[in-house]
Amino acid sequence: MEKDALKALDISNKKIKLIICDVVLDEIQNEIPERWEVVKFKKSLHENSDELRNVLQDEINKSENFDIIILGYGLCGKGVEGLFSNNAFLVIPRCEDCISMLLGSDIERKKQIDINPGTYFLTRGYIGDGDNLIVPVSFQTKNKYDKETLEWIAKELLKNYSRLAFINTGNYDPSESIETAKREAEKYNLEFEEIKGSNELLSKITCGNWDGQFLIIEPGIRIRTDMFLNPAN
Repeated sequence: MEKDALKALDISNKKIKLIICDVVLDEIQNEIPERWEVVKFKKSLHENSDELRNVLQDEINKSENFDIIILGYGLCGKGVEGLFSNNAFLVIPRCEDCISMLLGSDIERKKQIDINPGTYFLTRGYIGDGDNLIVPVSFQTKNKYDKETLEWIAKELLKNYSRLAFINTGNYDPSESIETAKREAEKYNLEFEEIKGSNELLSKITCGNWDGQFLIIEPGIRIRTDMFLNPAN
């Protein structure tokens, strides 16, 4: 199905929309073709896979006049499961999550986890401009928790982690973000390491090289989890 669908996607004259997480957008924003329409959503949507799915489906429903809708997400905790478009092709990286995209593949992500299963990953996009990099945004609602409580929540969330890894993809000057990440690592007694990211998968999103690392979903077909697991689907 995918090979036939891919042949049909001569993107030179197609109307294309990119729906993307702001973490991934931070890496490819300078490479997106001008004629594409871009809609970004905050990384905090990942805190609830049902909410992520609902928001993405709503945006897809608003985009039925497009020929191709690219989703700048991975499976993301099954947050994209069940998504479909009645009229447009859906294109989505065949990977577990944004970390895999930033490292180049699920294989590279697994290598890093094998090195240290207790690894917490950061990039400039993940760091963002929040007061607390670790605590989910939903816990940081103004006046809901004081600073001490938020610090306690962060320590609880990180109690099974031992390494904080900053992924450097080379897409921007990372020095300020690396210093921030180092401070966080020191604060929570984590080993800090800067690791090399990859643009292999990221660049394919914007250049239209949607090979076997991508799912090409025909109109009317829903995204299924097994599509990410079995290259034959």
